[in-house]
Amino acid sequence: MKTRFHTISVAPLLLILFLTAILPVSAHARRGFVEGSANFRQFGQPPESVVQKARVEAAANFREELLIWLREDMSIDLDTVNTVKNFALAKIVERCLESAEESTSTRGRVWTLTLSVPESAVKSAIDAHNAHFDAQAASHFATARGNDAAVALPSAVAALCAAVAKIEPPRGGRGVNVNEIRNKVQTLVNKMEVRVTGTVIEGRQGEIARVYPTATIFIDGEPLPNFHYTAFTQNSLQLKRMVTGRRGELPLREIRIPYAHNGSMLTVSPDARTHLGADRFIRYRDLGIRFTRNQELTFIYKLPTLTYTLDYRVFVQDGIVVTDDFNSDEHVRGYLRDFCGLVPAAGGAAPNMTIKIGAELFKETHRNTEEDVISMALRVDFTGAGINKSGNTVFEKRYSFGEAGEPQMGDFFWEASGAIRDLIAKVLSE
Repeated sequence: MKTRFHTISVAPLLLILFLTAILPVSAHARRGFVEGSANFRQFGQPPESVVQKARVEAAANFREELLIWLREDMSIDLDTVNTVKNFALAKIVERCLESAEESTSTRGRVWTLTLSVPESAVKSAIDAHNAHFDAQAASHFATARGNDAAVALPSAVAALCAAVAKIEPPRGGRGVNVNEIRNKVQTLVNKMEVRVTGTVIEGRQGEIARVYPTATIFIDGEPLPNFHYTAFTQNSLQLKRMVTGRRGELPLREIRIPYAHNGSMLTVSPDARTHLGADRFIRYRDLGIRFTRNQELTFIYKLPTLTYTLDYRVFVQDGIVVTDDFNSDEHVRGYLRDFCGLVPAAGGAAPNMTIKIGAELFKETHRNTEEDVISMALRVDFTGAGINKSGNTVFEKRYSFGEAGEPQMGDFFWEASGAIRDLIAKVLSE
């Protein structure tokens, strides 16, 4: 009997080894870790401010790497648009980073901070997360059974929030039956009824409404107390969190009127965040719950048109060339018109409001990082129409030496104008 030996060409084998060496391999696959890193150009030991910034960026990068690891290693494709899953991901990241090992390294002029968590620790964090929310779901669902609808609904919603907050593959895992809990919540929500006396809210921007409708929530014909809602403008600015009183009434009178157009909309939506201890709005539709009886409310604002005068000034350090668009106040006036419902006072008439905006631009050079920093110190002041408000912020962008030329400065002024809009919105919404 003859043994046959097959020859293997050396060239393809060398090619495979070469490609294996040069192709990027994710950190968790290469070393059994999930890692997040932040890189900075830096000479010598970075100051504490850079270290803190690096930790924040590394944690954000860790979150993205964790999403990849969940998808590739655990077959869990997490929908981060879903408010419940986004909350759950934040909790998992928080658990993981409690055991993260922090390390730093320098390669050439690049300083890197890395947060590393072993895969075993990540799996333990997920198991602990799921066990916690599984127990929460079981406990709340037990309370929801055998009680009247007004008592059962908040417990059932809390159980569903906890069940959906678990991080599992599509086929699910052990523990509570999510569909059973969801069916219970949907049955109870279908028994809700909202009685509203009108749809129009009248008043003046920045003040409590002068005329407002009343809204009362019932379930099975009885008032529904302690049910949570959040009010939003039509451009999704959160105005106020609310909870129904003992007679099921929503405190609409407490919502201060935003700076908005006459005819703009106010939406008041059920909010499940309190059942998770979340700090952001949790949508019921992300729990798989449908509103079939107008449980989400919509109102229309009837508002006067407020007038203003604007003093907009840009102060520039030598060497910074400002674009014409930024130097003009038109980008500010457009925002005040389109999003705040304000119009310029005409013909020398006394305005309802005086607005002052000052933007001071300056440039700094950091030789230890080989960067030019372009900064804008911004202040806005609003006086009149019943308000006297001010706000400050600093916006900056960093460029490697020689990169802060004309094209990049165009991007700077585009983002700086956005910072002005953000500060205006923040001050007016306070």
